Parts: sequence; C-alpha cells; structure tokens
Amino acid sequence: MDPAVSYSQNDCKTLYSPATVIEVGQDPTLVKDYVVWSLFNLVNMNCCCLGLIALFYSVKSRDQKHSKNLTRARDYGETAKRFNIASTVISVIAVVIILAIYVTTIIAVLQNIQSGP
Repeated sequence: MDPAVSYSQNDCKTLYSPATVIEVGQDPTLVKDYVVWSLFNLVNMNCCCLGLIALFYSVKSRDQKHSKNLTRARDYGETAKRFNIASTVISVIAVVIILAIYVTTIIAVLQNIQSGP
C-alpha cells in the first residue's frame, strides 16, 4: 500500500470484492431463415424461379447464423421472406386464374350439351 494514501477498512472491502462479468449476446434462434417455406415454394409453386432464389437466400441466412454473423443472417432471412411472399402470391393468383378458366370452360361445355344440337 502507498503510505501517502490512507485506506479505511471499508474501502479495502470494496476495492477487492470479486466481480462477475456476464456477456449477453443475441440469441441465434431468433433469426429466421425460412428454409422450409423456400423448399415448399421451390417444389410446389416455383413461379418465375422465385422459390429457387428464396432457397438460395435461406441457405445463405442459415450459413451466416451458424457463423454467428446474426446481422447478415437476419438480412438474408428477410430477403428470403420477401421472395417467398412474392412466389406464394404470384402462384396463388396463377392457380386462381387457371381454376377460373377451367370452371368457365366446364360451364360453357355443359350449357352446350344441355342446349342440344
């Protein structure tokens, strides 16, 4: 101890008390990569190859998540989500249009059959 500085007994207790430092990081499970949704769009709907692009970004997001780069993983996951939404919406619209054409064709054929030659 330095003789010029006087310490009381209470100061010594606070000076030498043990400290615990806990580093809190981000939880990697909170970053979504949307791989299942991308696979669904790739296999079932894949309109304009958007399902393939979404799967590409989903895999990149998962790779970044395993590399502990959560910011980039979140960005890639959001991009995959946008491509998945676009693919799903376009595919649903295409299915509705095809069903509408199919139903109107069947109705027209049935009306021709009922009216006779």
